[in-house]
Amino acid sequence: MFNILFALSWDQHIHHETAHSHFARLDEWSTCPVTEAGLLRLLLTEKVVGRRVTGSEALAQMAAIREAPGWSFVEDSASLSRPVIDTRVLMGRRQVTDLQLLNLAASHGMQLATFDAALRNSLVPADRRWVNLWSA
Repeated sequence: MFNILFALSWDQHIHHETAHSHFARLDEWSTCPVTEAGLLRLLLTEKVVGRRVTGSEALAQMAAIREAPGWSFVEDSASLSRPVIDTRVLMGRRQVTDLQLLNLAASHGMQLATFDAALRNSLVPADRRWVNLWSA
C-alpha cells in the first residue's frame, strides 16, 4: 500500500526504519497504478513532506523504487463491482481505496502489505489472509 511506499521513501516517516526492515526480507513485491499514484500524491504534498517536491523529484523516487530487486507491476483490472473479497464490510468512503487494493491483491493471490491494523481488523476472517500487517 502507499503508506509502505511512503515510509520507504521518506526518511522522516515514523515507520521508515520498520519499513526497511520488513522490506529487506521480501523476495518479491509489487506496485500497481493506485499505489504509485498514492505515493506520488504524498510526495507532492508539501504539508506531508515538509518541503516542496517537484514532479521530477517525485517521479525519480518512483523510478528508483521500481529498480529495487524483486519488483513487478500489477495491472489493475480488478473491480469492486465484481469482487473476490467480501465487500459487506464497506461502510464508508475511506475504505474504498483500501478495499480496491485488497481486492486486486486477492485476485492475484497476493497479500497487501500495510501498517493499517484497522484495515485487517475490519475484514471478515476469511479475507484477513490477504493482508500482511507490518508493525514496529
